[in-house]
Amino acid sequence: MLNEHKINDSQNKVTLSFTDAALEKLFRLDHARQTLSQVRAALIIAAVLYGLFSVIDFITIQEGQWATLVVRFAIAIPTFVLGYIATNRPYFRKRLQLLVAIVMLVAGIGIAVIGVLYENAGSDLYLAATFLPIFWAYIYSGLRFINAVITTLILFITFNIMFYFASDLVMTTLVTYNFLLITSMLIGMLGGYMIESYFRRDFVNKKLLRLEKRENERLLLNILPEHIAEELKSNSGTIAKDYEQITVLFSDLVGFTKLSQCHTAKEIVAILNDIFSRFDELTGVLELDKIKTIGDAYMVTSNLRNPKGDSIHRVAEFALEIQSIVDKYNKSSGHDIHIRTGIHTGAAVAGVIGVKKFVYDVWGNTVNIASRMESECPVGGIQVSEESYALLKDGFKFEDRGMIKVKGFGEMHTYLLRGSIT
Repeated sequence: MLNEHKINDSQNKVTLSFTDAALEKLFRLDHARQTLSQVRAALIIAAVLYGLFSVIDFITIQEGQWATLVVRFAIAIPTFVLGYIATNRPYFRKRLQLLVAIVMLVAGIGIAVIGVLYENAGSDLYLAATFLPIFWAYIYSGLRFINAVITTLILFITFNIMFYFASDLVMTTLVTYNFLLITSMLIGMLGGYMIESYFRRDFVNKKLLRLEKRENERLLLNILPEHIAEELKSNSGTIAKDYEQITVLFSDLVGFTKLSQCHTAKEIVAILNDIFSRFDELTGVLELDKIKTIGDAYMVTSNLRNPKGDSIHRVAEFALEIQSIVDKYNKSSGHDIHIRTGIHTGAAVAGVIGVKKFVYDVWGNTVNIASRMESECPVGGIQVSEESYALLKDGFKFEDRGMIKVKGFGEMHTYLLRGSIT
């Protein structure tokens, strides 16, 4: 299971990269998506500033100003523009870091070229200007930390080679320049490290939140039907709906009280869990709504999103199949557990009440009659009310049980479900 501590433990503290290759790939895609607009803005700003600095060239340089225009307007600024255009292409968006690094190198070397050519006219100014690509690489270019380090190291080496071999700077000035350049790199590295750390922490937190949300939704769906769970997210009040016709099934494990006398509580829970887990799987296969378990009783309804149609037939199939499940369980475990089931179809109300410990439930006489069908059913049988029988008789085999006395409802005509015709 993904967690923040696990991710932090698997992260390189120097490069900040995740050691999990898949996670690192996801981060890089997410980082590229988040910084794309920032990179585009940086390219535009850099092009504008590069052009504006040509004014300073004409103020500080006594002769040969036109050569600076070549560097600025024929090399550097077109590179910025081409870089901006390239960010609109999927090929370059996937290689955004490389694209930005190339643009940064062109910009930095261009400043150094101008500084070397015209150092006598304003060398201090151009030496100071070489600091700009360093800070830009770390703070605003969108380069990840380790890529910014590589880019600025290349610029640092290039600057020193150019100023040492292609200029007449005195050694004291070059040493001072290097001291300032290294200081600016260290400051930029600290800023870049903190920025990427924030991006990665934000990425991890969002991923953890998505996983937590998914887990919460999974837990919610284990408690509530999907359509009710979705409604509950947007409605914190009472959720209730009237149904003109749904089918309710109650099943009860017979002989379980006797079984509990010779088993520990933990063993009893394990037996119930084993049997009811198989029932749960079956409700998913038949697209029925499990409502709840009460001790050793299990309550199911027809699909409440589509309570009509063939969902009542699936309730009958469920009743027959759970008998087979219990029989198979007895053979494999050596227990002697039996089941009886009651089914009734009619109007009911279903919903969620309260503000915590949400429980989805069904209310009405339909529920009460289904419960009576189960409690008055012979052991091992499936007793069906006349209303359910009328809807099922064409697809299933029945035994007419005749009129029986049902507590609270008087005489009722019932049937015993024996099997499917097909």
